[in-house]
Amino acid sequence: MNQETLQHFVQLFALDDATATQRVSARLALVLQNPAAYHTQFAEELAERGIVAALPEPELRAVALIDALLAEELVWESDWQDPAADLVYGLNETLTQQRRAMRVSEPAPGRTAVTGPDALDILQDLLEPLGLALVLLTLDADSYALTVVADGQTEKTRLLARELGLDVTVY
Repeated sequence: MNQETLQHFVQLFALDDATATQRVSARLALVLQNPAAYHTQFAEELAERGIVAALPEPELRAVALIDALLAEELVWESDWQDPAADLVYGLNETLTQQRRAMRVSEPAPGRTAVTGPDALDILQDLLEPLGLALVLLTLDADSYALTVVADGQTEKTRLLARELGLDVTVY
């Protein structure tokens, strides 16, 4: 694992917060280098998610990424049935934590209650004018872990995630 690649990936979400970048990078480095040690160190947190047995490495990496970013409030995790308006609220909280000045507008009337994949499309439509792209951190669950990156960094996000063995969808 290349530590520089890991730091560049984390900085896409933490931006200029060096302390958050360091904490998230350290946690991801542990899961990438020694999944068993990660499982032991974060057993209590994993148990809160209902994970008590060892997970396959790709799933453990996904959980570690989400939990590391959640700890820094750099991702919004919601139920897949949450309406688009709730997801907008969550993304705005993430933008605040990223220290971005912009805010996502409310969905158009009639679209605020949309759920599921259609809600993600609505979010991306609302993010585009802000120069941002929606990122879905893939987890085999009934929830969405959402964050944002600058629109110009979508391909870099995909590439770095792939290099690290992390599964993300960038809209």
